Amino acid sequence: MNLRINNAKRINIVIRITAGIFFCMYFSFLLYRLFFYAYGQYFRFSSGEISYNLIPFKTILNYLNNTSLIDFDIWFFNLFGNVCAFMPMGFLLPVIFPGLQSFRAITSVTFFVSFALEIVQLWLRLGIADIDDVILNTLGGTLGYFLLISVHKIVEQAVKVKSKSM
Repeated sequence: MNLRINNAKRINIVIRITAGIFFCMYFSFLLYRLFFYAYGQYFRFSSGEISYNLIPFKTILNYLNNTSLIDFDIWFFNLFGNVCAFMPMGFLLPVIFPGLQSFRAITSVTFFVSFALEIVQLWLRLGIADIDDVILNTLGGTLGYFLLISVHKIVEQAVKVKSKSM
């Protein structure tokens, strides 16, 4: 029994370290995409003017109401890209940090990280700092968290079935 506990602790440590490595790679890529390369042939550059949107859902509704008028790449990557970009955060952070294993914690961390990145983007004058990006990023983080919970339940069920058959 003691050997099983030690093995479980080792496996837990390996999983947390592996998740930490994936998170570092993911976050590095996220920063690259946010501050240097956006999509297609579009590279970010610092402009002389500050561009921002502080009205919640303004950009989201604009994209949804005008999909036929706006290039597919632009509205698709701005809506779904922002959601997908933060899903790994909601999936990986609770694995790495046991204190972040709640919906509230992941939602808060994702919100504050996204908000901080938008402030840096505003300060550097890269792209448009948009409250809708914060909303979509936070949604992505929470969806990533729900994905983690779903995967955890599936694995837990598989382990129960396997242990019953032994």
